[in-house]
Amino acid sequence: MANIDMSVIIPSKNNKNKAAEIIRGISKETKGLKTEFIVIDMDSTDNGVLSALNEIKKNNLKGCVIQSGGSTVASALNTGIYKAEGEYITFVYPDGLYKNYLLKYYNTLKEKDSDFVFSLCSEDYKKCIKKKIDGIDGIELILMLVRSFVNIDLGAVMIKRKFLLENNIRFYDDCVCGYSEAFIYNLLMCAPNISFIDDVLKKDVVNSVYNDTDVSNNSCFVKIDAILKVYETIMLCHRDEENLISVFEYLKIPSVIMSAVDILMKENFSCSAIKNSLRQKHYDDFLKISRKTPPKLRNKIIRWKFIPWFYKPN
Repeated sequence: MANIDMSVIIPSKNNKNKAAEIIRGISKETKGLKTEFIVIDMDSTDNGVLSALNEIKKNNLKGCVIQSGGSTVASALNTGIYKAEGEYITFVYPDGLYKNYLLKYYNTLKEKDSDFVFSLCSEDYKKCIKKKIDGIDGIELILMLVRSFVNIDLGAVMIKRKFLLENNIRFYDDCVCGYSEAFIYNLLMCAPNISFIDDVLKKDVVNSVYNDTDVSNNSCFVKIDAILKVYETIMLCHRDEENLISVFEYLKIPSVIMSAVDILMKENFSCSAIKNSLRQKHYDDFLKISRKTPPKLRNKIIRWKFIPWFYKPN
């Protein structure tokens, strides 16, 4: 039995006193639980690390601050997972906070002996309220995610730590874009016992910190690579799941590639330059369509492949 009920992993970079404020707020919200706070500092240049550490010590809380240098957020989160001692793990982003949900998540996981819990974070609540999600199969939930019937925010989930460790589920360390989506897919493919909170979480707009992150154009290719790694796992471990394979081949992978095309075109890259890049990386091999490809995506792919001079990004 774990001595710690919940591990809260907070990736932080130059957030000033925000990490300390988050720790203070969550410690009040989860009063009565044994909660530990793991702040992963990614090469901050302000005093945020010191203020977070002082908050932990001042209130006699369980926790630590770990320096991860200039690593990716994905790598920092992996560090947090393996440092954690709690029965359950949750990730809290200073730039994407939600209000008062952790205690409800914890109680749900305990009562239902679940491995993973989430709730809806936007209007997609209305789309799937007619379908019972609690106890849904992991593969079914992936299909719903890919088809955009639901959305899962990594900053609003809770996971049994033992489940992650036993199934060796981790983030792709070198991934700067798309790491959270890939992580969720890989988790769901390991058949967790899933619980769903029938509620829409509210963003904590007042206390969130908004950072304008300047991401290189190559990040859109990194996201493609992350999804292709997930696809490799599917082909290795779930070859009998025809629906899962087809939805990745004819929907998910092509949509991510076309999203990258749109991003690059908006950055004024020429069609020929983009096509050369896709060809060199063999991404164009995955621009396939079938009857299962949504009409809008099918039209985008056809225009891009055969009449790129008429292609307009969304």
